[in-house]
This record gives sequence, C-alpha cells and structure tokens, in this order.
Amino acid sequence: MIRFFRRRAVAVLAGFALVAALAPPAHASNDPFSDKQWGINVIGAPAAWARTTGKGIRIGIVDTGIDLTHEDLAAHIVASTSCLDTDGNQFKCGGSAQDDFGHGTHVSGIAAAIKDNRIGVAGVAPDAQLVVAKVFKGATADSTDVAAGIKWVVDHGAKVVNLSLGGALFVASAAFGSDFSSSIEYAWARGAVPVIASGNDDLFGAGIGSNEYGDIDALVVGATGHDDKATGYTSPTGNAKWALMAPGGTGNRVDDDNIYSTLWAKGKKNQYGYLAGTSMAAPHVTGAVALLLAQGLTQEQAVDRILSTADPVSCGPHSDYCRGRLNVARATGVIK
Repeated sequence: MIRFFRRRAVAVLAGFALVAALAPPAHASNDPFSDKQWGINVIGAPAAWARTTGKGIRIGIVDTGIDLTHEDLAAHIVASTSCLDTDGNQFKCGGSAQDDFGHGTHVSGIAAAIKDNRIGVAGVAPDAQLVVAKVFKGATADSTDVAAGIKWVVDHGAKVVNLSLGGALFVASAAFGSDFSSSIEYAWARGAVPVIASGNDDLFGAGIGSNEYGDIDALVVGATGHDDKATGYTSPTGNAKWALMAPGGTGNRVDDDNIYSTLWAKGKKNQYGYLAGTSMAAPHVTGAVALLLAQGLTQEQAVDRILSTADPVSCGPHSDYCRGRLNVARATGVIK
C-alpha cells in the first residue's frame, strides 16, 4: 500500500490497487487501446469531445511524478519539478519529476493522455497540458512536500489540481492543523479547482473522521466499479460539501474490470496497464473540470455544473452529500 506521511501524523494515499469494466469500446479515437477504456465511456467523455477537449487548460498533478518520456504524455508536459524535502516551501522545488513508482504516470494518463495519435489511450481532457510536482519518495511522502507541490503547480498555471491522496488525510489535517488544508485554499483562492480522492481504506465507514471534510474547497471523489456502484474499498465522502463518484475500477483480479492508462515500469518504455482505486476515480473528475474550464466556465461554475449534472447513482453509506456519478457529457451540454 502506498502511504502518505504527515510530520507527526500519518495518512493513507488513495489507491494503488492492482488489477471493472465491460462498457462498449470507445471508438471515438484512433488510439489502439481505446476499447479498454470503459471508464471514459461511462462518464460520456467521447461525446463531450465534440464540444471541448480541454485545450489551453493546465492540469496540476501532485503525485509520484510522471514518466517524462512517455509517448502518450511527454508532448503535454509543460512544466515539472520535484518538491521533495522542501518543508512546504514551493520556492525550494527543483530537479526531476521522473516517476519511479508508476502511480503518477497512471493518474496523468487518465486525465490527459493524447488522443488520436494512434498510440495507447486517450485522457478525459486529451488536449489539456500537464504541470507535475513529484512529492513521493517511492510510496511515501511528507505532507509539507505535498503542500509545496500544490502551491508550485498552481504558481505554474494549473487551473485544476489532481490529488490522489485521501485516506486518513483529513483526520490528520483536522487534528493537527494543516499544511494540506491551507494549500488547498491557496489553490482555490488563485482560481484553481482541487480534486481529491476520498481514499481506499473505508476508514470513514467505521465512523472515524467522517465529519472532517468540513467546508474544504475541493471536489472529493469516491470510486465506482464496473457495475456503476460504489466499490467495496472506497472511503465514504463523509460531509464533504462537494462530493461525487467516478470510475475507479472494481479492484478485483480481472484486469478488464479496472482502469487502463499510461504506466511507468523500471527498465521499460511506454508502458500501459490496469490499476484500481479512488486514485483512478479522481483524475476522471480532474479531466472533466479541465473540459469545462476550456468552455469558459469559472471555477465556481465548473464545480456547480459537475455536481448538478451527476447521474444519481448510490455513493454508498456515510456519503450523505454526494451527488452521484460524474457525467461529463451532460456537464458539457452534449446531452440534457
């Protein structure tokens, strides 16, 4: 399991479950693995591309980095850095954002892999640009580095920030005051929409921390499986004021039931593979926000549109304010 460490507090990063799927092939791009991408079909992304592809919008990825030379991502990376050992100061970020774990590369592809290049897969916002901050050493990170990463990507033009972290993070934030929460508000105040994975441990299902989301200005995302129901692993969205679900994969051993995207693997180039988790659900929403921002919506309008057009599926227990599952075709106005 990937773990997220806060100084003097521990939290769990959302989702690296290996190995839901069965939706019909996309056929909306010429990318050879489009038939494996059931998640983008469920949310209606191929239909939305008729109106917007996210062009001109920068997506911030704060994660394990990105495969800087990946054939389906490299052309969209406009800025990248390492924010390791920065003690929360984004001005100390520097060095390479090269992924050495794989998680960040997978997340990046879901959000913004290049479409119609006859290579690999397509992202939800296939013409968006990527701004990447590496904040993990392998499977672990310090919360102050995450905070620096958030601020760095926003300072470098990100208008939506993907944070596939989650888990007990909000418990730690509430109890110990909060580099993380303040960096979320830093992003929102500067016109960026933070998107946070709810976590994979169902911590809140036990009633722990389910009231700790409070009024944080971020979209909190849980995961649905191939059956369009909340997965067994997804943490509830608790009392998050802006909450919804998106495809994250069933998390079982059947590859086709999980999320297919770009991947990094040691000693190999241009890899693709299946993963599952709320980490995979969040970038579907991140890409959707980019599509709406490219249509000219403000950050507030984009959040409202995504929530008001979600399909009314069950979000599972302890998710009372969750609006349902993302429908980007309806959000972008392609369908009513």
